[in-house]
Amino acid sequence: MDKKLQGSWLIHHTNKLQNVTNQGQYQSTFVAGKAGILLSAISETNQSVLPNDKLEVLANASNINIGFELPRLLEVLKEQELIDVTASGVGVLGVTTSSALQHTSSIFESLSPKSIEVSAIELAESASIKPVRSSELGERLSDDYKLSKKEIQQLFYDSENIGFVDAEAIGKDEKLLFNGNLFRRDSAVKTKAVLDSLNSAEQAALAELIQKLKKNACVPYADALQILGEKLFKKVNAIGFFDINVVSNSQEEVGYLTLPAAFSKFSSSMVDDAFDLAKAFVASLTYGMTKSDYARGQISMIDRLLGALIDDREVGPVSAIGQDYKILELKGVVSIRHGTKGGRSGPLMRLLKKEVGELALQAIRQGDVSEQSIIALPGAAITKFRGPEVNREIIRREQIQKSPFETNDMISALRTGGGF
Repeated sequence: MDKKLQGSWLIHHTNKLQNVTNQGQYQSTFVAGKAGILLSAISETNQSVLPNDKLEVLANASNINIGFELPRLLEVLKEQELIDVTASGVGVLGVTTSSALQHTSSIFESLSPKSIEVSAIELAESASIKPVRSSELGERLSDDYKLSKKEIQQLFYDSENIGFVDAEAIGKDEKLLFNGNLFRRDSAVKTKAVLDSLNSAEQAALAELIQKLKKNACVPYADALQILGEKLFKKVNAIGFFDINVVSNSQEEVGYLTLPAAFSKFSSSMVDDAFDLAKAFVASLTYGMTKSDYARGQISMIDRLLGALIDDREVGPVSAIGQDYKILELKGVVSIRHGTKGGRSGPLMRLLKKEVGELALQAIRQGDVSEQSIIALPGAAITKFRGPEVNREIIRREQIQKSPFETNDMISALRTGGGF
C-alpha cells in the first residue's frame, strides 16, 4: 500500500482508538497515529523552532496528554530525525500533510506492528472502495496475512466496535462492510448508484443539494436539512455521502456540508486533507462570511485573502484576526501576532501550512464563493471544530438505534451498481 494512503488510515484508526478505553492489539497503530497527529500540529511548510509553551498548547489541542504521551511521542519523532529536542523547545523540519502521512507510515513500520494491525488497515481500505461482504473479505485477509479463523473473527469484531468500519447485516452470519470514506474517490459513479436506489422525489431533492454544493462549495446544515428533509438527510449522511463540518463558539454551533471529494488535489481527499485542516479552514471562512460583522476587516475578495496567505504574506492588521481564527491557530495552520503594517497596528495573521491554504482555495474556487465580494476579512469567532467522521458517526448511531436496515438499499446499490 502507498505510504501516504497507509498514513491516512493510521490517522483514521487512531482517531477511532482515542474513543476506546484500551487500545488492545493496536498499540503500534496508536503510537504511530499519535506521532503523526503531533507532527502535523507542530510543523510548518518551512523549518521552524517551537518553544515548549507553544508545543504544549498545540499538543493539548490535538488531544495528546502532556504528562505521559507527549514525552514518548517526541522521542519517537526524534528517533526518526524529524525533530530536534532542546531544553527550551523543539526544532521541526519543513513538513507538509503529504510528508507527515509518509512519516506516520514509516513510524508504524518501525514499531513492528502485528499482523492484525496491518490487516485492519487493508480491511478499512477495501471497505472504502465499495461495500464488501464479510465472508469474501475474511477469506482474502486470512490468506494474505496468515490469520486464523479466530483472529479474523477478532479483527471483524474489533473493526466494527472500534469503528474502523461500519457493518450492515444482510443475513444470519453475513454482513456488508463499508466506512465513511466511500465518496472520497470515484464519487461520480457512486453518486449515480445512490441516486438510482432512491425514489423520484428523493432523487430530485438530492440532485438539488448536489448542484448547490457544486456551486457554493459549502452549504449550511440547516439549508441542506430543509432541501432533503430529516429522514433522507440522515439516510445519506450515515454512509458518508456528504461531509458535515461543525464549528462552534460560546454562542452557537453551526454545521456546514461539503462534498467529500472536494478536498483533493493530487490523489484523494482522504490523503490530501487527512487531518481535516482544509475543511476547518473553509468552514471557518464560510462561517465568517455568513455570520460575522464585516465592519472589522478590509478585504474585498476571499481569493485575495487566501492568495496573500499562500504567498507567505501577513494579512492584517484587523481586530477580527485576533478574535476569530483561534481554532486554526490551535491546529497550527496559522500564526497570529501583534504588529504594525501600513501605518496601522493590530493582529497580523500568517499561514504556516501552505498546502492547506492551497487546498482550501481550490475547494472554494470550484464553486462561486471566490467571486463573492466581501468588504472585510470574514470574522469567524470559532473556538472548536468537529470533523466529518465524528458527525457521521453520531448520525449513524442514531439511525442504527431506530432502524438498523435503513441504509441497506443504498449500500447494496453501491456494491452491485455502477459497474463495480
